[in-house]
Amino acid sequence: MQTKKMNLVQLTFIVAVNMMGSGIIMLPTNMAKVGAISLLSWGVTALGSLAIAYGFAQAGLFNDRPGGMAAYAEDAYGKAGYFQVFYLYFLSVAIANVAVAISAVGYLTPFLPWVSSTPAATCAGVIALLWLTTIANFGGPGLTGRIGSVTVWGVILPVGLLSAIGWLWFDPTTFAQAWNPQGLSLTAGMGSSITLTLWAFLGMESAAQASGAVENPRRNVPLACMFGTLGAAVIYILSTTVIQGIVPNAELAKSTGPFGFAYAQMFGPTVGSIVMAMAAMACVGSLLGWQFTLAQTGKAAADDQMFPAVFSNANRTATPIDYFCALAFATIGANKILNEIGQLSHKLELVPVMAFKFVDWHLIPTQNVIFVFD
Repeated sequence: MQTKKMNLVQLTFIVAVNMMGSGIIMLPTNMAKVGAISLLSWGVTALGSLAIAYGFAQAGLFNDRPGGMAAYAEDAYGKAGYFQVFYLYFLSVAIANVAVAISAVGYLTPFLPWVSSTPAATCAGVIALLWLTTIANFGGPGLTGRIGSVTVWGVILPVGLLSAIGWLWFDPTTFAQAWNPQGLSLTAGMGSSITLTLWAFLGMESAAQASGAVENPRRNVPLACMFGTLGAAVIYILSTTVIQGIVPNAELAKSTGPFGFAYAQMFGPTVGSIVMAMAAMACVGSLLGWQFTLAQTGKAAADDQMFPAVFSNANRTATPIDYFCALAFATIGANKILNEIGQLSHKLELVPVMAFKFVDWHLIPTQNVIFVFD
């Protein structure tokens, strides 16, 4: 039976919401801890991310099979390359999804104070949110794309508007005072924030990972990678620069909702609360998109017999429900150990993103290795 798949616009929104849904929302606070000098790191990571996105675009022209970058690695290095890239990516995103859920619960605190009243309440909120986004994905890729195309406006509207009109409230003196509060050297200032800005771009690969659920993947996957990454880069640079000239650095570094705080200073507390609510919506949309991406990655591996076959079972909307349920339990389990291994997801995700292009798997003797699950 023919199932409805994502078009180019929906896929571009998925890429954008995966990159911007949670990363940009707290990015000004994290960068303010270093100072405005950290803005220089955008030059390095934006160019590098566009280069990686171009690599995905070129790979997508030659390979439109499900599996994304893992399938690209298989073409050059066989099943071992596929398995290693898939497994590292799967592990990193499963951990990161819990972090996104925690961020969303944090943004809901002003409206639902009980979710942060005790650790148990926070845990319950995270678990509920993981299951909510899991069940929402049961409607298939078309529904996920439509929801993502709505929730992404929770980021695009306030962050994009701030990038455009925030300059009316920009104070050069405030920006100058925020430039280098720690007295770091140029190299140290850039180096200390490169990991933050690079992490903000992770998500560009999600179009490739979901290629099996996309209309005309040979054309749409490369375009979605490039358009999503380029658009995110422009918004990232403008928004994180202008906010440093609106909110004093010391206050920005302590804020739990930097964009809401900026709008509160510009237009008053009511508008600030509205922006906080939109940020929470965007976090939920980001989690929905990442759950979808992770499930499609696992289904592709199961279809290729490198993951238990039960996880390739799909309903009439091509949704791997068994896989989604197992994924929800796995990410809930990861909640317990997130504080210990959360940083690991940042490092792990960098490996598969570049592995298909930069790592020579021929150094590994794999000709006698077989990865099969029945």
